[in-house]
Amino acid sequence: MGKTRVSIYIDEEVISRVDKEIDNSIIKSRSEAIEFIIKRHLSEKKTCVILAGGPSENLLIKGKNIYRPLVEIKGKTLIKHSIEQAKAGGYNYILIIGSKKVLSAIYSSLGDGKDMQVEIEYLEEKEHLGSGKTLALAKDKIKSTFLFLPSDHYFEKLDIKKIEEYHKLNKGVATLVVYSGTTNEWSKSSIVDLEGNKIKIYEEKPKNVKTHLTALMTGIAEPEIFDYIPSGKINWSLQENIFEELAKKELLVGYMFSGKWKNIHDKHDLDNLK
Repeated sequence: MGKTRVSIYIDEEVISRVDKEIDNSIIKSRSEAIEFIIKRHLSEKKTCVILAGGPSENLLIKGKNIYRPLVEIKGKTLIKHSIEQAKAGGYNYILIIGSKKVLSAIYSSLGDGKDMQVEIEYLEEKEHLGSGKTLALAKDKIKSTFLFLPSDHYFEKLDIKKIEEYHKLNKGVATLVVYSGTTNEWSKSSIVDLEGNKIKIYEEKPKNVKTHLTALMTGIAEPEIFDYIPSGKINWSLQENIFEELAKKELLVGYMFSGKWKNIHDKHDLDNLK
């Protein structure tokens, strides 16, 4: 492979940090150090997957002709809030997965992400076979630990760096954000039972509820999660299939969250955030 000569101007402080990479063994010069840093940065492109799958009409706000990710909260769209938090956590490559109508509407609002200093790629879901199959559309794009977010959840403040650190410390295939619900917030779905840091039981709409701990469909995962999604035309859900299976194998971690959040379904949900 050939090399190309490039002339650039770099801040003196940055150059002094570059020079510290020179070990006179593997890296013997400033140009080798710069090349090494660039390669390392490119290989560490961190991916955030935003799930907006399912029939487009299911994502419409009740009583409004607008999709949930595009409702305005405190002066900006919900999906922009999500991307800004992902970016703050170091995730600059954003994959948004959904139906053609939903993606078209989001693209009209966000474009390719340059204005937000992120890279956005859109993946169309042509068949609606459940959230697990929605996530599977990102498989070929993901090579390392990634962040996943639902398109209709608002978090006032989500410390993604802390969640990622917690995930790596506890060595699960996936780490889910878990919330201890109250009477008004608790929906009796995505109920989990924690033992230490591990989610021992994950149940979607259980008949007999044992805890008020709710998983929020938000978290960090390893590429191994795709091993739990079968190929072919089969309905497969993150909640009912993948998370339940990972919990049984003690590969699902729970990260307790106590901040303000809301699953946005209708105008009432929006009014509660004011």
